[in-house]
Amino acid sequence: MKTRRQFLELGALAAIAGSTRVFGGEKPLAVNGIRIGVQMWSINDLWKKNPADALRRLKALGYDGVQSFGFLAMNHDELEKMLGDNGLKVVDMPFYMKTIAPDSFNKFLEFCQRFKIDFVYEPYTKFTTGAEWRRHADELMALGEKFGKYGIRVGYHNHQHELREHFDGKTPLEYLYDAGLAMELDVGHVKLAGGCPVAWLKKLAGRVPSIHAKPGGGNSVGGEGDVNDWKAIFAAAAVSGTKWAIVECETRRNTFEDVERSMTFLKKLRN
Repeated sequence: MKTRRQFLELGALAAIAGSTRVFGGEKPLAVNGIRIGVQMWSINDLWKKNPADALRRLKALGYDGVQSFGFLAMNHDELEKMLGDNGLKVVDMPFYMKTIAPDSFNKFLEFCQRFKIDFVYEPYTKFTTGAEWRRHADELMALGEKFGKYGIRVGYHNHQHELREHFDGKTPLEYLYDAGLAMELDVGHVKLAGGCPVAWLKKLAGRVPSIHAKPGGGNSVGGEGDVNDWKAIFAAAAVSGTKWAIVECETRRNTFEDVERSMTFLKKLRN
């Protein structure tokens, strides 16, 4: 017959085993209080071949969240189990306008509610006039009212053309800013387009729930060729109220090497 002490020891061992299974690998990282996730596009071909293994490997590296439009098409029960097994969270959710059209809105909303997503964003669009950008910015703001009833914020994710192009004296990013839209600011694209990520984070204070931590050159965050000032970026993001930084390494999408190198660098910024 087991003694009380033996029961306690067995319980402690079970807790340790359970913790290792659920939260195996490195302790989740935070930089200036900002949690670190990864956009699955960084390992696009690899994760789609074996989602469970990819999530396990990312957690072992120290990532705390994952992001992909591809999650929507998966079996949601299986996805929920894989995330739970690895202690990972879906961070934000991209949408295309057809994804939130009347005939598909409920499916997208149900996904967001199930996985406790409170920020959704349009990942890309392109127009050729200022009037079109202004009209679309207003459309996204109206969409924000629709999602806002469910506690979900709506925003936009920039690439480079939103800073490089000008229509009626303004860049597309300025039209989105003027409308009051929230942003998932891709700091790498801002830098590569000749802008200043820190200046935009300050300008968008309170409107940047997450950033895409993309290298401003090179293959990995903080690696060779990356000219981003990451200390200044994370400091400005923290002041702006940013909760997540999503690593995206898109120049080589068939290797874990770049997301691993990115995490190695980010650990040096740990505080």
